[in-house]
Amino acid sequence: MPEHRADGLLIAFVVDDIDTEYARLQAEGVSIATPIETKPWGERFLQVTDPNGVVIQLVQ
Repeated sequence: MPEHRADGLLIAFVVDDIDTEYARLQAEGVSIATPIETKPWGERFLQVTDPNGVVIQLVQ
């Protein structure tokens, strides 16, 4: 049986202010899987993983 039931599933949410969301998640004690990254074209994102292995990505 795999460790996570939803490995490979990614859900993305668009947010207005990634920096504010990052600070909020840190204050709540959420483990950040991928800290804020900025792509060359300007997209910024971070990722967290829920207990089932679902990757939740916040994108600005």
